[in-house]
Amino acid sequence: MNEVLNILLEYIIVYVLIFILNYLFFVRRKTKYNKNKVPVEFYYLVNLYKLDQKKINYKKFIYITAFINTFIVASTYIVIYRLLDSWIWQLVFGIIIIILLIVICYGLLGRYYQRIMNKGKKRGKKNV
Repeated sequence: MNEVLNILLEYIIVYVLIFILNYLFFVRRKTKYNKNKVPVEFYYLVNLYKLDQKKINYKKFIYITAFINTFIVASTYIVIYRLLDSWIWQLVFGIIIIILLIVICYGLLGRYYQRIMNKGKKRGKKNV
């Protein structure tokens, strides 16, 4: 039980530190929409899920992707650091875990925006 609490505390500390760094270096500078500096995640979701760029609240999207990216990095760190000893296995499984988490998390986010936009079409809302 004590080991689980230590891992959970470490995860929370790592998550907060990574989010602060992510906020300082990426989120704070990208909250205003600039067509030339849009993150790759935005184009990935818009093209894959056929979303309307104009209807997405860009600032909210940046914050959601910051939470998702922080979750991906922190979770990968905890799993790799706690479970594996050899650096080659850490590298191989780290890449696999990152790819899986990116596909899963951004897939869920894309479906979320699809559902919100479908509800917005029924109600006549402009921005989601």
